[in-house]
Amino acid sequence: MAKTELARKILSILRDEQAETGFHLREQWLADALGVSRSPVRTALKQLEQLKVVRSEPHQGYFLQAAPGSVAFDEIELPEGESDRIYRRIASERFADLIGDQVSVGDLVRRYKANRAVIVRVLGRMQEDGLVEKTPGHGWVFGPALNDEAAYQDSYRYRLLIEPAALLEERFELSPRRVAKLRGLHEAALDRDLEDETVASLFDIDAEFHETLADACGNRFLAQAIRQQTRLRRLSEYEKYTSRERHRSSFGEHMTILDAIEAGDMPLAAERMRRHIRAANDTRPDFRKVRTLAHRRLTRR
Repeated sequence: MAKTELARKILSILRDEQAETGFHLREQWLADALGVSRSPVRTALKQLEQLKVVRSEPHQGYFLQAAPGSVAFDEIELPEGESDRIYRRIASERFADLIGDQVSVGDLVRRYKANRAVIVRVLGRMQEDGLVEKTPGHGWVFGPALNDEAAYQDSYRYRLLIEPAALLEERFELSPRRVAKLRGLHEAALDRDLEDETVASLFDIDAEFHETLADACGNRFLAQAIRQQTRLRRLSEYEKYTSRERHRSSFGEHMTILDAIEAGDMPLAAERMRRHIRAANDTRPDFRKVRTLAHRRLTRR
């Protein structure tokens, strides 16, 4: 497993654990959680130390320096590696129907002219994200993904169940600092001409909002489920064709949800989240058209 990928997984574990500054990152504990030896964990921790997320103490190990929710933690940018690029390419080509329901490692090695170890690593990540499953033989079969209308509707209904529910959790707690950060991101975006913004940057704001609220719910299983849905949406070509006007409306809806949270009215916040998710579904672009456009773009490469 590449060090950047391991570092990203360590950040995810820290977020799930709601770890606080000073938390001791024991190498063996992380190695067991990640299914690797201590050596690659140590390499990933050194990378996080360079980013000032953790600090090392002689003869003691690594300790968390920037806790989840802090500016330093939230703004971490890990470099994209070869496995990241191939992961995105597979997801895009699967969406556009350029890859069948079942593949083998050899198929993908030839298709992307990549090292076998890299492909195995990518498939392992996709399995963890719920995108593929290992077959009894040597193949891999794609699982649920947002690559057709039925899957999108299933995801929409699932989000209607879990995201409002997260806001009603007894342990939900969103700090004033995190509210202020979310407001700042949204206000800055709304003050700009969204036509000049990249789709990726707009989706980053959307993902930041939904994942921050998920992390605040205090229920690691709900938080994990919401992050998985956000990850599936990010990988879907579909999100690239959402109109700028819808993004503007969406950001406004986010702000009203924050208003309700700050007022302590969580039932209202949950109801506004339901309306927000329904509005996104009601204004979605034509799925068949999006898939056709994605197919053309990818086959022109």
